[in-house]
Amino acid sequence: MLTDVWASISLMYESPESDIMFRAPRNPKKEHLVNLKFFGQAYGFIGILESLFAHIIFFVYMYWYGGFTPKDLFLAFDKWTLGGFGGKDQDTLNNLLNTGESIFFLSLVILQWGNMFATRTRRLSVFQQNPFWGPTRNLRLLIAIPFTLGITFIFCYIGWFNRVFGTANIPAPFFFIPIPFALTIFLLDEVRKLTIRLRPTGFLARIAW
Repeated sequence: MLTDVWASISLMYESPESDIMFRAPRNPKKEHLVNLKFFGQAYGFIGILESLFAHIIFFVYMYWYGGFTPKDLFLAFDKWTLGGFGGKDQDTLNNLLNTGESIFFLSLVILQWGNMFATRTRRLSVFQQNPFWGPTRNLRLLIAIPFTLGITFIFCYIGWFNRVFGTANIPAPFFFIPIPFALTIFLLDEVRKLTIRLRPTGFLARIAW
């Protein structure tokens, strides 16, 4: 919740989409602000991508630093806590898990940056609704990036939070690995919006939020 606060506040300052007056008025009795289309976008599209990418990054860490493949970790459960799993002592296993979970958390934070820029508009491209200059400028979005990183640093680099929440210091490469995945989320949503603009009566347009 803390990592999403500033991004959510920043989106409150977004200008209306420039094509909003060309759309038919919303019927408040039938077209609710939060509906199945909204949930489909949030959880069926963006949410699935974020979960998939964060898990991929988690498994990359476990393989690079622990030598574990996804197959090794699948249904490990109590094997992990009994010690000796994969030839490693319990302290090593605990540190691997704590670091892996912290990397997963950081990955979600960075992936949300892509989501933040993607969900500024429902149909228009970022090039049509530029966040950096012009009448649709919203530089508050940029503040969300160091703000969310700061929250992550507090939880992962201060000893008290490490002990209470089971977090750990994150290896430097994993601050950069999620960035291409965040860009992928942003670009995939740009493709979705382009498809809707090119085929406004198509299937994707009908199910779009």
